[in-house]
Parts: sequence; C-alpha cells; structure tokens
Amino acid sequence: MNKIIRNFIITLTLVGLMIFTIFNIKILPNAKPLFKIGFFNSNYLNETFVYQVTTLLLSFVIILITAVQTKFQSLSLLSITKIDGNINPEPWIGITKNNKDTWKKLGINLAVVISIVTAITVYFQVFRAEKVQSLTVPSFLLVVVFALINSFVEEVTFRHTFVSIVEYHKLNRYISQGLSAIIFGFVHYFGVPAKIPGVLLAGFLGWLLSKTIHETKGFFWAWLIHFLQDIIIMTALFMTLQ
Repeated sequence: MNKIIRNFIITLTLVGLMIFTIFNIKILPNAKPLFKIGFFNSNYLNETFVYQVTTLLLSFVIILITAVQTKFQSLSLLSITKIDGNINPEPWIGITKNNKDTWKKLGINLAVVISIVTAITVYFQVFRAEKVQSLTVPSFLLVVVFALINSFVEEVTFRHTFVSIVEYHKLNRYISQGLSAIIFGFVHYFGVPAKIPGVLLAGFLGWLLSKTIHETKGFFWAWLIHFLQDIIIMTALFMTLQ
C-alpha cells in the first residue's frame, strides 16, 4: 500500500508540474515562454513552437520517471500497434453487454463523432466572433505537426501516467479514468473549448481515452482521437489569433 501511495504522489506531482508549466507559459495573463523565436511570420506559430518544444521535453521526463516507477512496464502502453481489444460495457454511453464491436471498429466511430462535436463547439466559441484569416498549406502542415506533438504530450501527461500506475498495481481502472477526467476537464476550463462546455467535453474525453489505453494496452486510439481534436482546435486558433 505504501508503494501505491508513493507512486500516486509522484505521478500527481509530475502531472502538477506539467500543469504549472502550461499555465505559466501559455494560459495565465502574464504567461511568458521560456525562450522566444522568430522563425515564422505568425506570432501564433512562433509561440506554439516554443510551447510544444518545452512541453515535449518535459513529457520525456515524465515517461522516464513513470517507467522507473513501473519497472519499465509502462513503456508497453505507448505502443501504437495495439489497436484492438474487447470493450468493457458502459451502458450510460450506449455500450452494453450485447455489444459485439471491438476497439478496431468503435475507435473509428468515436473519432468521427467526437471530432464533429469538437468542431461545432469550437465554431461557436472561436470562429463566430472573430475575423477569420486565410490558412496556407505550409501553415496547415505546421499546425498538423504541432497537433501531433501536443496530443502526444497531453496523452502522456493525463492518460499514460495514471493508466500505467493503475495497470502496474492491478487497481480498478476507474481510478485512472476518474483522475484523468477530473484533471483534464479542470485544465480545459481555461483552454479551447473553454468554460463549462470545455470541462464537460475534455472530462469525457479524458475518461474515454484512458479507457482505450486500458482495454487495448496501447496508445493508438488515445493519441489518434486526441490528435484529430487538436487539428480542429489549433487550426481555428491559427485562423483567428494571427
């Protein structure tokens, strides 16, 4: 029990450190990046580059520490080749005991549905009241790269950490799903989507993506679904925050 408590304290500290970093270089009114660049002709792209590099480096530290905590068993959960697995029934979202689908099929369906919901929410929170700028192909490709990094960092921080500890100690998976939902939802009160819609959407996403890692023993669906949402969100921000 002492080892379990110690590991959760370490993990919560790591997640807290990432949240502290995110708030201090991105979210707070007086937030300042650790360094500045001028590679791109867009302030948004320059600031996003700095943010992504900083958090990516920190995510590698989190992966290493989590690996040591779990005797490196956690590294197997980062696999992107494990895309299938049986689905634990969740009647409250329509997944009953009679469900015959596995993650190979349900993952695609959820990716499409969640992306549509995200796009609608982002439209009403970002596009509606803003002047929309044009998006060139090179800029969009950069957004895609940033989305790939951002989704990886956040999945490592808010999903892989908790799932790894729960799997290692063979605890109830709802512990990691609950922690991810609460913490990820809270952070998105200040993000995009924001406020209560952001909390609800991100909270549900955090719970669901933790479930995918537990049940496939891999990172694929969590990273892919999150990546698609980040493309939508970051494209919208680029087009309105030049």
